[in-house]
Amino acid sequence: MRNVILSAKNIVTCCMLLFTTIMAYAQYPENSPVAINGKLKVENGFLVNACGYPTQLRGMSTHGLAWNRNTYNESSIKSLVEDWNISLFRIAVYTHEWGGYCMENNSSKKWKTRDEYHALIDNLIDLCKKYGIYCIIDWHVLNEGSGNPNNTLEDAKYFWDYMSKKHKGEDHVLYEICNEPNGNNVTWSVVKKYADEIIPFIRKNDPNTIIICGSPTWSQDVDLAAQNPLQYENIMYTLHFYAGEHKDYLRNKANKAIGKGLALFVTEFGTTMANGSGGVFTAETEKWMQWMDDNKISWANWSFSDQNETSAALVSGSANSSNWTNTTKSGTYIKNKLAEPYKEKFVACTDTTPYYEPKKGDFVEDIVNDESITIYPNPTTDGNFSIESPDEIQKVVIYNMIGEIVELFDKPNTGDYTTHKLQKGIYHVKIYGSKFITVKKLIKN
Repeated sequence: MRNVILSAKNIVTCCMLLFTTIMAYAQYPENSPVAINGKLKVENGFLVNACGYPTQLRGMSTHGLAWNRNTYNESSIKSLVEDWNISLFRIAVYTHEWGGYCMENNSSKKWKTRDEYHALIDNLIDLCKKYGIYCIIDWHVLNEGSGNPNNTLEDAKYFWDYMSKKHKGEDHVLYEICNEPNGNNVTWSVVKKYADEIIPFIRKNDPNTIIICGSPTWSQDVDLAAQNPLQYENIMYTLHFYAGEHKDYLRNKANKAIGKGLALFVTEFGTTMANGSGGVFTAETEKWMQWMDDNKISWANWSFSDQNETSAALVSGSANSSNWTNTTKSGTYIKNKLAEPYKEKFVACTDTTPYYEPKKGDFVEDIVNDESITIYPNPTTDGNFSIESPDEIQKVVIYNMIGEIVELFDKPNTGDYTTHKLQKGIYHVKIYGSKFITVKKLIKN
């Protein structure tokens, strides 16, 4: 049993967190991802759970709903949870393609009315709730008239007004407001103009749910978004990659965005070429998987479907027989990745031990976030950094994102530190003074 002396502020915080956890357990299956984590939020460039612990979700994205009518139902979602081990399901709502949401009044492209679309999406969201997993509602702007998201602005307002009223405050729901902006004239300022219209529209109904925004060049220009980020709370940025085409150069762009504090979410990626063919490029996908794990970045694979393309997870025709484990080469690879016991890394809100603490011998009496204590340069490029503090520093411990100690400085220090043990990524630095203990983020470029 660890000795923890709590301040009055700590006690209030713990009580609130326990109340949040109890409410989550009441609505979602026991020990499900949502029951454990509660409502997600963004803090200091990370996706964190209701208690502030960094959290990585992993799962699958749908393909076009109109083109895969037999695929998305209770049977498949139940299998995805129980057989595939997902914690996330992304619902891709196409706009201008055949059967798209915006085609209600186009007789040659119409599949469903808006009300019928709403009912279908609502049912999938409710099924995710029933099985205790998170879901992303994705406004799937893409090519046919919607590469510039402003072309869908009025339709998007109608859609998001409904969704943000209907699903306001639900712990398991996230909003993705534009899938893959693209086109010669679609710059970040163009996308930002759209986001600055849609986000306040959502926030008037739902002030807290995470909103995920795409960036130009099919959601690859996150480094450009980082230069002029959106000015709202609980915002994340979509990063998309296909392993056959997108390699180190895109990871470098993403690292620049992370270094500027952007919270990234890989809401879509493929093991193939970007058009869904070729591959499977397992070696390059492994590099991306390691990068996402190192940076605690959540992901959804494209796609859980039996489309006749290499990126599909299911063999063609599987949906007609509800054979949800009849996997392609890509599907087998992703299913095996999902089978890895990553859910055990979730830290429940009932666990008051900070995730960056070792198991024993290093208890915390009170953790403070004192702005007078700073780390610089941050990011560091060579492993050298200094800590500025009004109090003498007794000990410094550096942790990686899964809570393992990377470096320990256990003697009083003037404030200058050198380590050669840091790879590129994000770390937490626990700083012990004679009168304080605090945790700061450190980025190694």
